[in-house]
Amino acid sequence: MKRKIALILSFVFILLLTVSCSTKKDVVATVNGENITNAEYKKVFDQVKAQIESSPQYTKDIWNQDYQGKKFLEVVKENVLENLITQKLLLQEARKRNITVSDKEINSEYEKEKEVNKDVTKEDVKNYLLITKLFDEYTKDVKVTPEEVKKYYDDNKSQFEVVKASHILVNDEKTADEIYNRLMRGEDFASLAKEYSIDTATKDSGGDLGEFPRGVMVSEFDQVVFSLKKGEISKPVKTTYGYHIIKSEGATVKPFEEVKDSIENHLLNNKKNEVIKEKYSDLEKAAKIQKFPQNIKVTVS
Repeated sequence: MKRKIALILSFVFILLLTVSCSTKKDVVATVNGENITNAEYKKVFDQVKAQIESSPQYTKDIWNQDYQGKKFLEVVKENVLENLITQKLLLQEARKRNITVSDKEINSEYEKEKEVNKDVTKEDVKNYLLITKLFDEYTKDVKVTPEEVKKYYDDNKSQFEVVKASHILVNDEKTADEIYNRLMRGEDFASLAKEYSIDTATKDSGGDLGEFPRGVMVSEFDQVVFSLKKGEISKPVKTTYGYHIIKSEGATVKPFEEVKDSIENHLLNNKKNEVIKEKYSDLEKAAKIQKFPQNIKVTVS
């Protein structure tokens, strides 16, 4: 159940913000003197709730389930509040730095966003663009050197390893053992795959799975296929799909030139994220933040 909750949580936390004033009882937090009202909070919470309820993992009892020592509902409520505080701080900082966005920029982004999010407002888009520009300013001097890219490649070659393989998938261990024994006596792998494999996507091509990197297949399969030598056939491997007999066509490491751009992007994003975290940490330490969770008025069915 914890895994189900974690999966749902991974989809729901997004950047949204509106600004308004209200009486104290309707304020759920203040950030450097600026209020976050219950109305603002409820707008975001309702959007998060709708995303949770649209998830394939959703069940009605999820709200009362335990997640990291708390009810899932309380975790969601806390996360919504923290996200609103984060956004308020970042927008305040954008204003201090005189960062602006034009109507043209807002309208262009709004037209794109409303195609996938019918509830988005131009205010939401404006806030997103302001925060994006703030992040760009934070990270404008961040760079990755060619030496860093090459070192990452040399230190992590297993990440760029791919294997070409075929398999025969059957439902039961007895059939798998019989096929394996026939293969060991020299029968043709592709012919037996066409005759016995229950994997309809690959059986007609002799069980050919093509080329794939680590982590694509289920762990039991992945571990075995990358341990085989070229031309070697595995003993039956049990997974949630059944019993696999795997034949390796050989593993290779993608050349540096083929992957260097993706490595550079990966390292650059990591560096930028670290800078943003550090800058935000400084903002948070200097801020005066008050929270009033007792004023939060939201319900779930």
